[in-house]
Amino acid sequence: VDVFEALDSTKSRYRIDDDRIGVRGFSMGGAACWQFAVHNSDRWFAANPGAGFSETPQFLKVFQKEELKPTWWEQRLWRMYNCDEWAKNLRHCPTVAYSGEEDTQKQAADVMEAALKNISIDLVHIIGPKTKHAYHPDSRVEVDRRMEQLAVVGRNRVPRRVDFCTQTLKYNRMHWVVIDGMANHWETSWVEAKMLETGTGNLGIWMTTTNVTDLTLEFETGRAPL
Repeated sequence: VDVFEALDSTKSRYRIDDDRIGVRGFSMGGAACWQFAVHNSDRWFAANPGAGFSETPQFLKVFQKEELKPTWWEQRLWRMYNCDEWAKNLRHCPTVAYSGEEDTQKQAADVMEAALKNISIDLVHIIGPKTKHAYHPDSRVEVDRRMEQLAVVGRNRVPRRVDFCTQTLKYNRMHWVVIDGMANHWETSWVEAKMLETGTGNLGIWMTTTNVTDLTLEFETGRAPL
C-alpha cells in the first residue's frame, strides 16, 4: 500500500510513462520485489529481485536454521507469501534475478527457478562470482543492460493470452481478467484466457478456470480488441 501510494504521489508531480515502470530491490527489498512481481505482475515492464526471500518454509529451514512444526492453518496462510506458488504470473512480468554465488540468500532465486522450470519458464538468474550478500560490479552492469533493453519494449497492456493464478481475492486481477469469486479461499484459483480468431475472422475469447466461481473480463476504454 505504501509503495503504490508513493507511486501515485510521484506520478502527480512528474510525467511518468506507465508502461515503463519496473520494480527492483535487494535483500529485504529483494523479498519485497518478489512479492510485487508475482502479485502485481501486470503493473511492471520487468522485475529485478536480488537476494531476499521468496517463500517461507524452505527459507526458514535453509537460512534461519529453524525446525518447523507449523499448524495446518499456518501452512495455508503461508500461501500469501510463497511466491513459488504464484510463479505462473511471471509470464506477464519479465524477471531478471540476481544472487551472489556465495550468498545463502541465493536460495530465494533457486526456489523460484525450480518453480518456473515446472511450467516451462527459464528464469534469467545473474550470479555474482565469489560474492556474498552484495552486488558484484560486473553483474550490476549486466542486470542494468537487460533491464534497459526490457524498458525499450515496455509493458504490454492487452496481451492476447492471460495466464493468472491467485490464492486470495486480495490479488484478484491480471490485465483484463478479474476473479470475483473463489470456491475455496487459500486454494489456488487459475484462469487461462486466450483471444482466438473465430471462423468469421473476428476475435473471440477461450477460457478455462479452476476454483473460480465468478469472473469479469474488463478492458480499458478503447483497448478492447473484440
